[in-house]
Amino acid sequence: MIKMILVKFGNLRVNLAVSSWKLGTATACPERIEGFSRRFLISLICLLAMIISGCAKTMTPIVSYGDQLVVDVTLRGNVDIVNNRYFLVMSDNGSYNLPLPYPYIIDATPEFIEPEIAPQIGSREAYFTNFFSTWSGYVVVDATGFSLVKSPFVMTAIPSREVLENLGEVSTKLHFSFRLGRLFATVPDYLYFDFVTVPWSNTAPKTPSDHLPSTGNRVSKVLGTDVSISDDSNSSLPASQDILNVRLQVQQ
Repeated sequence: MIKMILVKFGNLRVNLAVSSWKLGTATACPERIEGFSRRFLISLICLLAMIISGCAKTMTPIVSYGDQLVVDVTLRGNVDIVNNRYFLVMSDNGSYNLPLPYPYIIDATPEFIEPEIAPQIGSREAYFTNFFSTWSGYVVVDATGFSLVKSPFVMTAIPSREVLENLGEVSTKLHFSFRLGRLFATVPDYLYFDFVTVPWSNTAPKTPSDHLPSTGNRVSKVLGTDVSISDDSNSSLPASQDILNVRLQVQQ
């Protein structure tokens, strides 16, 4: 005789046909038939569970992360490291702050300086509190070439500086690269950045001239990420301080 048994597994309902055939004499050995049917039913349910569990699994895509950041900057005029400095500021926090050009200048802390330099306007404490404490590090372009400076920034110590490469041939382009692991102890999912041009004088305050349209720029650490940000030309600025485009690429 065939018995139809309804089995529920989660939202799945399955009708199982279980045969209670005779093993010897059914009427004489009902315990054997019942035990066999129970074992058969349990085995079948376990098999269904394995099948359903396997079907429920989804493939997780493999995401590759890069560690090499390649930076290309285009200016309206040739790079001038005698009269200017160029800064790529980076942070693992989108709420970082930095001195900005007019009309966003903060009167108490208007200068874009490096941590070891004494400002001509404002106190060093204010610059550390407002700006340096929010940075993960920066790359500066000056007469020595491209240098990487990493946090932490404290008033009692001069931060270490690592020369990445020489400036090379002077043109309207700046091109450099570095390993993210050399700037970040733990590379975050998103790297926040801004690029700033600063007229550099030993006698006048070092107030920035130009930066990207926003400080909220970010690039993902996912391998192959390519971010290009354009900035409108400003004819009132010297051509060597006028940013036209900054491109960041994350490579292997």
